[in-house]
Amino acid sequence: MDDLESLRVALAKEPSQDTIDQGRHRLMNAARRPAPRRRGLLAAGVLALGASAAAVITLLPSATPQPAPAEARPSVSTPVQLTGRQILLAAADTAQRVAEEPGKYWHVVIEHPGSGKIVKGRKDESWRAEWWYRRSDGHLFGGTPDGKAMDNPKSGDFWAFDQSFTYQELQDLPTDPDALKELALKGMREGLKGEPPRVGEDGYVALSMSYLLYDVPIPPQVRAGVLRAIAALPIVSNTGDVDGGHGVTVDIEDSSFTLVVDPETGLLRSIVTSPDNTIDITTAEWTDDLPEVVAPPAE
Repeated sequence: MDDLESLRVALAKEPSQDTIDQGRHRLMNAARRPAPRRRGLLAAGVLALGASAAAVITLLPSATPQPAPAEARPSVSTPVQLTGRQILLAAADTAQRVAEEPGKYWHVVIEHPGSGKIVKGRKDESWRAEWWYRRSDGHLFGGTPDGKAMDNPKSGDFWAFDQSFTYQELQDLPTDPDALKELALKGMREGLKGEPPRVGEDGYVALSMSYLLYDVPIPPQVRAGVLRAIAALPIVSNTGDVDGGHGVTVDIEDSSFTLVVDPETGLLRSIVTSPDNTIDITTAEWTDDLPEVVAPPAE
C-alpha cells in the first residue's frame, strides 16, 4: 500500500477501500489481473472498424451535377480525421509551449460519476477524491468530505513508474520518449517482480504514462515527451472529439481504454475503461492554497 492509499484508508468512511481501488490505482490494478472482455464506451464505434489507426478522409459532395471549368472550379473541403498518433503528437507540441509557474502544492481532483448499476453485487455510486502534494518534499495531504486536508505523516516523495521520486528528480526526467518508455519498463519489471503484465508491455507503458499526465507535477517538456511516448505505441487510435478534448483509444489484449487529452495543455482530462467506468480529472494544477490541515484518526 503506497502513501495515497494509506492516507485514504484513514479518511473516516469516505472514500472507502473500494473507492481507492476505483480511483488512482484502478488502471494500474488492471495491468496486474486479466483484462475484462469489454470495450470502452467512447471506443466502441472506432474499434468496430479495426484496431489500426489509419487516416480517414471524407470528401464533401459537389454542389453541381456537372464539373465547372478548371479556372472557375471552387475548392472542395476535405476534412481529415487525424490518427491517434497525430492527436497525441499535436498535444505534445502544445504541451511543451505551456508556461507553468510552480506553486507550493500540486493539486489533483478526480471524480467518478457513477452508473447506478449493480457491479459485483454493489451499486456503482459516484465518488470524488482529492489530494495535494507539497512541492518541497512530496508530502501528501488528502481531501476529506468536509473540505479539509488530512495529513499523512508517513508520506514522502512522489510516486511514478512504480518508483519513488523527489520533486527535483521529476523535473530532471528525460524528455526523450524512448528513455521515458525504458523508465516505465523498469518500473514494470520491479513492480511485477518479473511477471509479465496482463495487458502486455505496451499496455503497461500506456497505463503508467497516463498517470504522469495528471498525478504528479512534471515540467511541460517532460509532459510532451510522455505524450510522444504514448503516440509511438502501435496500440493507439483516434476515438474522436469528446467532452474535454480529443479521445485516443488504447487497445490492450481483449479490452481497451480511452484517454481524453486536453489539446490546449496536454493534460489528461478523463479515462474511460468501460461503458460504466469513467474517471474525470477535474483538477491537475499548481496552487499556493491548502485547506485547514487535520491529523489522521488515531490507529
